[in-house]
Amino acid sequence: MATTKKIFSFVLVIMFLFSCTSAKLYKVGGDYGWTVKDDSWVEHKQFHVGDSLVFEYDQNVNDLAQVSSALEYDSCDASSPKVVYNTGYDVVTFKEPGHHYFITSNHIQCVNGLKLDVLVVHDTSRPIPSPPPPPSKNHEPSRPIPSSPPPPSKNHEPSRPVPPSPPPSKNHEPSRPIPPPPPSKMGRIYKVGDSKGWRVYNSYYYYKWSKNKQFRVGDTLYFEYNKDLSDVREISDDLEFKSCESNSTVAVYKTGHDLVKLTKPGVHYFVSLKTGLCQAGIKLRVTVQPSTEDVTLPDVPKKLSPINRCNRWRWWLCIIRPHH
Repeated sequence: MATTKKIFSFVLVIMFLFSCTSAKLYKVGGDYGWTVKDDSWVEHKQFHVGDSLVFEYDQNVNDLAQVSSALEYDSCDASSPKVVYNTGYDVVTFKEPGHHYFITSNHIQCVNGLKLDVLVVHDTSRPIPSPPPPPSKNHEPSRPIPSSPPPPSKNHEPSRPVPPSPPPSKNHEPSRPIPPPPPSKMGRIYKVGDSKGWRVYNSYYYYKWSKNKQFRVGDTLYFEYNKDLSDVREISDDLEFKSCESNSTVAVYKTGHDLVKLTKPGVHYFVSLKTGLCQAGIKLRVTVQPSTEDVTLPDVPKKLSPINRCNRWRWWLCIIRPHH
């Protein structure tokens, strides 16, 4: 009897080890870890339910947030994550198939590309059985519930017809168009200079970059540059923008990865006042339009009947009419 128990225990241990080895463990980013953008790392990998990801990073700089939707992933929105990890060595195991979205709540790092979209599928070699339905309390098979007939009328009278709907309004006004739904409150993020960033010594380049863009209140400008060589300074005067002076400074940014949210309509001026850079052409002027939420649709004028037109304008024109 004891020998049988030992054999059974040994078989259970072997089965457990086999099930564990069937799942895979991936270190995100390879040797670099969760520190740099690496789109090639996820290529040619197939993730299954039961696999795990290891996120290794400096917890003083980054963290790990799992978000629910592709919109939150694309816009780096970590305001309402499903879960947040911040140990610096986080292991995440996939328990269900589908897209799993991971970002860092460090917005600048996320905009730079520190985020991961993983598609998880079922492994056919490891089928997940569906749980059986719960048994009935009386241990009897469920029976269909017969539909009860409607209770008879107390007076045994036949059903009466439904009265017609009320007549339309007397004013016979045409229906007004339904306004479109309000857009999302989250604006767009524009990287100044695109791939060249905030480092092109040519003011015409930034003029051309912004010429065909429609900036609105709520949008964000992203300035990327070498913080040891340049900076970003917002000024409020057009003459100072042309002469590269800084007597009307609104704000100064110098992290090398600056996000500037456009909070009011009008013309906004940005320059770099490191020695000679503004004169060399590192300057930007953008015109910001009001948010689409602030734009109101004009009221559709009502169609007035002849009597209403007489009451509204000159009533005597309706009485004295020329006879032909």
